[in-house]
Amino acid sequence: MQAGDVIGYMGRTGYSRKENTNNIDEPHLHFGIQLIFDESQKEGNNEIWISCYELVKFLRQNQCLTQKIPDTKEWQRVYKTEDK
Repeated sequence: MQAGDVIGYMGRTGYSRKENTNNIDEPHLHFGIQLIFDESQKEGNNEIWISCYELVKFLRQNQCLTQKIPDTKEWQRVYKTEDK
């Protein structure tokens, strides 16, 4: 994947807008991560899903700033470290 790639479409349920089986009025995006170690874990009882909310919350709490390196096209992370 690259920046700008489509990762999903907005909707009102996990199904199509036409079905709207859950009567949800607010558009939203379902976002999930599935771990697949072998083919038996696809579309079956052995699916392993990760809670994206907890993952995104962790990443947000541990983010850092970035700054452009002068005279280059590169960027670097700015960590808040302290020497003690």
